[in-house]
Amino acid sequence: MKTFLHCCLVAMTVMCAARGQTPDLDVSKLVAMVEGGQADQVRADLPSLLSRYPNNPGLLYVQGLLTDDGAEAVRVYQSVVDNFPRSEWADDALYRVYQFYYSLGLYRTAELKLGQLRRDYPKSKYLLSLTGVQTQNLAEERDTVLRAATTPDHPDTVTLSQPPVKGAASPSQEQYVLQVGAYTGQANAEKQKRYFEDLGYTVQVITKVKDSRSLFTVLVGSFGTYEEAKVKSVELKQKHNVSAFVTTR
Repeated sequence: MKTFLHCCLVAMTVMCAARGQTPDLDVSKLVAMVEGGQADQVRADLPSLLSRYPNNPGLLYVQGLLTDDGAEAVRVYQSVVDNFPRSEWADDALYRVYQFYYSLGLYRTAELKLGQLRRDYPKSKYLLSLTGVQTQNLAEERDTVLRAATTPDHPDTVTLSQPPVKGAASPSQEQYVLQVGAYTGQANAEKQKRYFEDLGYTVQVITKVKDSRSLFTVLVGSFGTYEEAKVKSVELKQKHNVSAFVTTR
């Protein structure tokens, strides 16, 4: 009997882990506390929880909620999506990523994230809150920003460094790149840029300004299709242990 019960517990633990759950850890309660104004209490308990349950996707999601730096928070959320796609918190994290880019006015990237949410998590509760009108507005705003970005005096997009790209797509074609970093400080962005340049990659640092807030993004490569960019992102992860996601220039 003892062996049977032990096997059952092991099986339950394995199943929970596959879904990003831990039998005696109530992540939903922690999320409710953060959203209910008890963030400081959760923040104080988080280090010990992470030491007990390392790499738990639910706790990583909570860590993202508690991160004040939006660029760092979105990196945490993206790690949940990339490393624990079957977790019950993956769609929550992906929706947060979408919200982040939308709030910064990066509408094309936001639209890509929303498309991923629809494709990978069609039953997500967040899709129910997005009406057709909201989706249409997103597309229209993205197109407006892309048109404005072609003018020299556009104030929301400033290219800090723009080396020539061999075989780059023409201006009329969509051009995919890999975002390997997003920082609120330019120094950190330039440091990562030099890292990839030393590896032989073509790199750009772009700053986006929204409501007087700057975000410095590090973009690697230039690809004609989403699939090509995705293959290269897997290569970066395997060779250099760097997480990257596909976006557009």
